[in-house]
Amino acid sequence: MPGELSSIWWGLVLLGLCGGVVSGTLGLGSGLIFVPALVLLFAVPQKSAQGTAPLEKAAERFEEETGIHVAIYVCARHCARPEAEEATGTTGGDDFLLEIADAGIHDLAIGGAEYLLDDGEVRGIVQAGRRRTIAYRRSAIVVPKGNPKDIRSLEDLAKPGVRVGISMIDCLKGLWEDVAGRPGLLEPIRRNITFRANGCVAIVEAVAQRVVDAAFGWSAFGHLDADRLEVVELPESQQVWRGTGVGMLSFAKSPELAQRFMDFLTTPEARAFYEEFGWVAPKD
Repeated sequence: MPGELSSIWWGLVLLGLCGGVVSGTLGLGSGLIFVPALVLLFAVPQKSAQGTAPLEKAAERFEEETGIHVAIYVCARHCARPEAEEATGTTGGDDFLLEIADAGIHDLAIGGAEYLLDDGEVRGIVQAGRRRTIAYRRSAIVVPKGNPKDIRSLEDLAKPGVRVGISMIDCLKGLWEDVAGRPGLLEPIRRNITFRANGCVAIVEAVAQRVVDAAFGWSAFGHLDADRLEVVELPESQQVWRGTGVGMLSFAKSPELAQRFMDFLTTPEARAFYEEFGWVAPKD
């Protein structure tokens, strides 16, 4: 009998996320699979086509080739809500690994940054050494549609009166420092940070709702909501790349089936779906 894969998405990660994890768009990028077979939990943003579309296409192709169905769902965790939610002392540490550990029923996890899976290994959630990188995302500046503040560069984020947003969890955590630190702009940009978001979905909504004038995100966010968002690309010398990776969970109930899907996600065929939505495929 064909197995069945059930993927539960929470936000993010707008794959894709953030770790990403909901809409992965948001760069979202993380996930679950269960079957009785697999449960895959993704840290990608909820309403983001960019976050779910690559996985959906890969799952459809996987079913065509193996007869194993992958059903994708979105959970209702607070970090997946499509709202400009600001991080607090309570929610600021609520990453997608907590959701996986609380459930304890999944076989694979997809994170929008490799450090998330590193954390998973340290916490005993992800099996050591049983991970693969699916694809990469490039850092960029995300602005509201029309770019009302005319943001064209990192230097523009340091100008007086510019409101900057950053994410405190998942795939975008710490990204602003990695990007702004290279040209020595930490001090002036930090003074302009007015919104610390609770994940990818929240930072995307903060930009779309014009709570901030710009935020640190991924170039793949350009495939999100074209009616409300724009992406300002950074020069290659200022780009930071983070990987969307998949790992086997320590409590996997169907490791053989999980391994098959994990292997498939790292084939050129599956990676091509991610490239279609703004990811960069590894050269191996």
